[in-house]
Amino acid sequence: MQFFSIIFIILIVVSVAIYYLAPTKYRNIILLLYNYLFYSTFDYRMTVLLFSLTSINFLIGNKLQSAKNDKVKYYFVVAALVVNLTALWFFKYFNFFIDSLNDFAVILGLEIHLSTLNILLPLGISYYIFQTLTYIFDHYYETIKEKYTFLEYAAFASFFPTIVSGPIERASKLLPQIKQERKFVSSNIEEGFALITIGMFRKLIIADACGVLVDHVFAEPNYFLSGEVLIAIFLYAFQIYNDFAGYSSIARGVAKLFGFNIIENFKQPFFADSIADFWRRWHISLSFWMRDYLFYPMQFKFRSLGKWGNILAVMILFIVIGIWHNPSWSFVMWGFLQGLYISFSILTLNLRNSFIKSIKLSGKLLIGTRILITFLLTVFALFVERTHGIQDVYVMLSIIFDWSWSEIAVRFLLILLSTLSATLIIDLLEIKFKSEAFLMKFIPPVKYAVSIVIWLIIILYMLTAQKLPFIYAQF
Repeated sequence: MQFFSIIFIILIVVSVAIYYLAPTKYRNIILLLYNYLFYSTFDYRMTVLLFSLTSINFLIGNKLQSAKNDKVKYYFVVAALVVNLTALWFFKYFNFFIDSLNDFAVILGLEIHLSTLNILLPLGISYYIFQTLTYIFDHYYETIKEKYTFLEYAAFASFFPTIVSGPIERASKLLPQIKQERKFVSSNIEEGFALITIGMFRKLIIADACGVLVDHVFAEPNYFLSGEVLIAIFLYAFQIYNDFAGYSSIARGVAKLFGFNIIENFKQPFFADSIADFWRRWHISLSFWMRDYLFYPMQFKFRSLGKWGNILAVMILFIVIGIWHNPSWSFVMWGFLQGLYISFSILTLNLRNSFIKSIKLSGKLLIGTRILITFLLTVFALFVERTHGIQDVYVMLSIIFDWSWSEIAVRFLLILLSTLSATLIIDLLEIKFKSEAFLMKFIPPVKYAVSIVIWLIIILYMLTAQKLPFIYAQF
């Protein structure tokens, strides 16, 4: 069941009503039932794996909490990593690993023909495994002191607003909210509704409008001229931008309806003035997870290598981030590009600072230039990620360099400008009001009028148009 279906909207209204009408002591039970029912609508077989990993991690986490010896704690962490990462590798990466071995053998002139398996990819497995591992790490680093029941932990591990596409919540942040009593607060309903409204608009009206055109161009680029292909590349950047921003807002809005505050996962990343800044704004929960649990340990391990140790840690980090998203060489290249961008900025920091001083750029012009360069680098990396490999990248770049224009390209350009304008307006309103739920800041007549118009458009779209799945739900 997707967030953007009419059935989900109806069910969420009914569910919120039942949730708050029920006695407080039963709300975690109801929440857990919602979690598993929501997850089971995609495929009930996936729920078995989710429950199994939840049970194992709960047991290991409790053993960690009671252990007194550091070596014993370390072994429990290793056991948790082996269980969780083995499950993730098998279900998500096994076939990619086998296909890569077969391809590598062909390059060496060998024919091994290893067989892949017909494995069902559990929805959101990358998210809920990383989320449950925070329970292990928080116990290891002793950032969790309180004991939690299995019911509370299971509700955390399967939390339905975040299980499909994040954000990746920390146990130390979400579990206390699950444990505490949650009362009906009208402002939570209002803020949740505002977040869902903006998220639905971003996803259905902006992202999906771009996606239909993008899918056609990327599927058969040879049928299009260079101007059309180039614009489609930019449209894909705005598609994934609004798709992910939309999901992030809806997830926060749904969580708010049930009385939870979850992390802001998206913060106008196209306004970033560096690639490092971009990753502080895009998929914030994943960036911080990887920073805390992967990058910092690697940085410490490679500290004897100085600056080059830092660069090595950066490159490994972003290749892992690429593979985490999707087991394909396109995402490996995307991660490699992200690491390369940041490594280049580290190596050229002094040179760039000297150059900036010599040309005496004003503050606003300098920031604008940085934002533009970061945006173009991001668009190129996203283009590489969207293709099926280096051959597609070569084909599409060849078409672009053989420059030509057309009447269709003009229409594509109008769509791009409309998309840019809508995205920019929403982002600027979020910045102005310092909130994704900026609709709440409008005076009542404007707030209600805008909300009614947006929902009329959304419902009309739901009833008549083909809806595209959330891009990040595929990761």
